[in-house]
Amino acid sequence: MNYTLLCLLVSLSSLTTAQDKISFSGSRCLVVDSKNNVLVGVRDKLVKVSPDGKATVVLDGWKNFIKNLTVRIDYMAIDTQDNLYVIASRDNLIRKITPDGKITRFGGQPYTYGVIDGPLATANFRSLDHIAIDRAGNLYVLDADEESEKANLSYRRYVIRRIDTKGTVTTLNDAVTRERIALKRIEGLSVDASGNLFVSDLDDRCIKKITLTSGSTATVTVVAGLCGKREFNPVYTPGDVRTAELFTPGPIVFSAKGDLIFADVRLHRLIKVADNKVSTVAGNSVIQRGVNMGGRATEGYKDGPALQALFNFPLGVALAYNSSGTLYIIDGGNDCIRTLSPGGMVATFIK
Repeated sequence: MNYTLLCLLVSLSSLTTAQDKISFSGSRCLVVDSKNNVLVGVRDKLVKVSPDGKATVVLDGWKNFIKNLTVRIDYMAIDTQDNLYVIASRDNLIRKITPDGKITRFGGQPYTYGVIDGPLATANFRSLDHIAIDRAGNLYVLDADEESEKANLSYRRYVIRRIDTKGTVTTLNDAVTRERIALKRIEGLSVDASGNLFVSDLDDRCIKKITLTSGSTATVTVVAGLCGKREFNPVYTPGDVRTAELFTPGPIVFSAKGDLIFADVRLHRLIKVADNKVSTVAGNSVIQRGVNMGGRATEGYKDGPALQALFNFPLGVALAYNSSGTLYIIDGGNDCIRTLSPGGMVATFIK
């Protein structure tokens, strides 16, 4: 069932004035469109920030509520035509927002929940979190498995669902075991230029690569981190990927060169995996040993040269590049959007 919100979006945009103060507190996700506008999911709002830093609310879920379509925007992906695919955490619906403001229910069945494959018209989801899209237009979402028990508002087992360009939903199986690929807590999901899927496994403290062998099967390999070595009291050891240890790997993005960049959520740094090496790209936090069994480093707020800059919990789907190679980062603890320039300078884009 399709709905359009174009007239409401135009009306709302005309009401936004220079005096309106848009808060970026609670920002969860961002993407960059083909015109280098930064689109940010801020709770139940969609905010567009132009390249020169002018912010406009283009969708307000409370003011323009449409049943089954308008909710929090926690995870978001954008295709080559600037269509957005958005989900709310632990919801089972995927919404599509076109550049002209048309909102449709792209996938999922309202008020029914389950891991059901098949055509989008009948396929279903149970509890969605992350979403990513490859260059061909295939979508990937993280979903709670039917066998997963719910514990403390989270799930113990996740699966990967693939939606191909023909609208067919499949659940990825391991090409070796033929069983569903099962994941625990995932804090990052991205696709490289070749269509390989990458996940940040927070529980195992490593980054895994998922390579399709068919439309529904894939192999799983480790690209960085020593999976499962430390359940608690993590350490950060850069260097060779065979020995490097990761702290709390989070959001992932790929540079134009193909380097994997991820934000470490509790280390408050941006880290690169390239040429079989793990290294810090930005951030100068001090690791506090023995303070928190889950891992902790000092938070901060400082612009300037990348390796002197300070961040405070880069959260959510928090990383995206524009066409000139500037990286945008959601700095959750500082309620702002930061940038990392190709020349290695960190700045505050908007706050």
